[in-house]
Amino acid sequence: MVKDKKESKIQVNDRRFWAQDESAEEKASIPTKKYPSLIEELKTRTELAEQKLKEKVETLHQENEAFRLRLSKDMDRRMEQEKLELFGNFLELIDNLERALKATQETLSFEALKEGVQLNLELFLSKLKSLGIEPMDLLHKPFDPHEAEAVGVVAVDNPDLDQHVIEVVQRGFRRGEQVLRPARVRTGQYQAEQKSQSDENEPTPHSSD
Repeated sequence: MVKDKKESKIQVNDRRFWAQDESAEEKASIPTKKYPSLIEELKTRTELAEQKLKEKVETLHQENEAFRLRLSKDMDRRMEQEKLELFGNFLELIDNLERALKATQETLSFEALKEGVQLNLELFLSKLKSLGIEPMDLLHKPFDPHEAEAVGVVAVDNPDLDQHVIEVVQRGFRRGEQVLRPARVRTGQYQAEQKSQSDENEPTPHSSD
């Protein structure tokens, strides 16, 4: 069967908006990027927490600085008070020395002056002892360079006194285990060789027939 007529063309109208407008299709294919609401909320909370932490750290720093200044002032006041109390304890020594000088002038006695000086020395040592400061007893004890300084050597004929303190030139003082001032001493040195040589040089007694 021959078709005499040309087939009619069917036209189809696409009513989809993105099909009609290419730009609209492109817009529809690329969605707008947005954070999910949960992530945004977490991000906001994190930023607030960081801000609060910074403020807390700054506040702690200011409080620590203020505490340090207060502590420093309290220590200065305490040290000043202890100095005043320390010097106050020794004012009695001045009173006793003045009394001793007055008594010496009135009696013209050397013994009165000596007695006054001795009493003040004992009072002074007792004041130091109340503060935990005492003189070191080193006489006839082994020489210790941590406690004393050797300023001389004395020959001794007793071997037990070798390298021992023979004389205390200036007393040393300590507070507990801490040496406040080392003593100045003379130490002994045993002269065994010289003694044996002197014995050899002595004439040998001859027996009489």
